[in-house]
Amino acid sequence: MPYPLRRLVRPLLILVAVIFMAASGHAWGREPPLPSVSAPYRVTVYAHVPEPMKLSFAPDGSLYVGRQPGLRIHRVGPGGQPVTEFGPPMTDPDAVLVDAAAHIGGYRFAVLVGGDGVLAAIHADETSSVLFDSGFDDVDDMKFDRHRRLVFSDDRPRVLSTTGAPPTVLFETPTRPGSIAIDTRNRIFVALADGTIRIYGPDGRLVDDAFATGLAGLDTYLAFPGIAGAAMPGPLYVLSGTTLLRFTPGGKAMTIGTGFVPGPSSGTGFVFGPDGALYVSDYYANRILRISRRGRP
Repeated sequence: MPYPLRRLVRPLLILVAVIFMAASGHAWGREPPLPSVSAPYRVTVYAHVPEPMKLSFAPDGSLYVGRQPGLRIHRVGPGGQPVTEFGPPMTDPDAVLVDAAAHIGGYRFAVLVGGDGVLAAIHADETSSVLFDSGFDDVDDMKFDRHRRLVFSDDRPRVLSTTGAPPTVLFETPTRPGSIAIDTRNRIFVALADGTIRIYGPDGRLVDDAFATGLAGLDTYLAFPGIAGAAMPGPLYVLSGTTLLRFTPGGKAMTIGTGFVPGPSSGTGFVFGPDGALYVSDYYANRILRISRRGRP
């Protein structure tokens, strides 16, 4: 190649490499792009945590973060720092739920960890104990209702519950359930693998077989804002694949964000914090996102 041409080609190759690295969002340690949300919402990075999965807040603002099998869960201090490992390595600690009032097992401020056929507790001193180890499969999502009852899904078409005794089937579903949310009336909203959200009463009876349809199956996550003392259900927030939606109690949807990246199937954390903000785990970017509304706590 003639020398003048070599002088032109080399800078062009360098420029192409720089553009490629910048487009990846990881060039020289840069943050990947944030999702886009509409006003008055804003999204920021709350904490950097390796491969975060399910999320659960303690009353003091500490955030507990599920992990992949064989690892230790993380604890994120109030405000996003410090980030530390918490408790011993667990069999499959992707689903976590803080039990501040000792509803299950009698341990205050224990972190319940749902694994593959095991429901365990990590105590405040970071020791652990097995609560239940039979009658269910891999735990997907766990929530408490207003009657101190633990409601959870596993990888079968059903939802189970317990108030301290071995879990039993509360109701069966047409396809596998993933994320669960419980409103102020103790109605149970369930995201199913067929892309629908169904509503069940506290007794397990079907209330609405198609509150929402056309969603992203097990990559659909549900959360209600914390509305202490509210007499009526509030809006339901839904992460459907890459899209963040807000549903009115009547089922009308509004898109408020795009560009989210789901983690492993049914493993994304999606919860409201004590501050009223919505927190989402961003598994592949090793971070937890915070979505807040300007002008509101």
